[in-house]
Amino acid sequence: MAKRHQLRSASCTETAPDCPLVPLWLVADDIDDRLRQPLEARLPWKSVQRDSLGSFRSAPFQSKAILQMQPHLGLMSCFDPAPRWDIRDSAADDRAQLIVRPSDGIVTVEQGGQRQTCMQREAIVLDAGRAATFLMNDVSRIDCLLITCDAPTVMRHIAHDNGGLIALGHYAAAVMRGLLPMNSTALADLAVDYMSGLVATMIAEAEAPARVIARRPDRPTISLLSLKADIEASMSQPSLSLEQLATTHGVTTRYFQKLFEAEGRTFSDYLLERRLERAFQMLRDGNRTERAVSAIAFDVGFGDLSYFNRTFKKRFGATPREIRARFDTVRLTALAPDASA
Repeated sequence: MAKRHQLRSASCTETAPDCPLVPLWLVADDIDDRLRQPLEARLPWKSVQRDSLGSFRSAPFQSKAILQMQPHLGLMSCFDPAPRWDIRDSAADDRAQLIVRPSDGIVTVEQGGQRQTCMQREAIVLDAGRAATFLMNDVSRIDCLLITCDAPTVMRHIAHDNGGLIALGHYAAAVMRGLLPMNSTALADLAVDYMSGLVATMIAEAEAPARVIARRPDRPTISLLSLKADIEASMSQPSLSLEQLATTHGVTTRYFQKLFEAEGRTFSDYLLERRLERAFQMLRDGNRTERAVSAIAFDVGFGDLSYFNRTFKKRFGATPREIRARFDTVRLTALAPDASA
């Protein structure tokens, strides 16, 4: 088996002449069912390719399972990482940067005499070629991106409201969920280039002089874009609510309500719209044709199938099954031999 679990960046041109991107779920061989079953339950979706991770002791962060794209783009979600992980100096490209972001808990990174700490929705950027120590406290998953970037490789903390980080989170989530169909080497390489540009933008914003704080220093600074990023990452939870998000950010529900009111909509309207749009994308995805409509409804956070069917038809003018059938017909027509040939 190829050592896909090595901490490295890659472009599609390095791995395959033609490379439609698909999610790859890697699970360690040396864990028992007691650990394996909870890991399987945390897999965001079931339509993935599967392979062996080998021993978790040689995996990034000594993770018990990893979700990445195949071919590898440098994006990884590492599940159940060890409390401590050390990397040595390597001969990596001196422009290679590693971005780490915990889904929960606290991560501390030590490198070159510096020490940085980050929590959920924050990130740390560091030099991928230099020795570093990662200390994880109550972290169940750590997301990372290993990529080549022309920005200076100095370890730094990235705040949760950094525009580049928010955009990178949105884009990486869409890639990992298969919402951005990439069926060619050129498109996959463009994805790597785009993420590299977002990393450079993120670092530039972090290095910019501190912005002048408004006249009211106690005023919350959570942006609507940041809130939408959290909704995007959490909408599969049927219980997702404005109260839950407000508690997470330490603000009042009224504060978030005003952000949506400025757009002329409500939180509930936006959440419903995004769930329906994600379901639409999944129904038209040729890689998910065997996924039941009911399963897709639950995947995007609907708890009531009849409500899903009713709101979906109102939004798109057709039932979920009809939308899937239309795109199936389009795919079959495109694959059919030319009758005039």
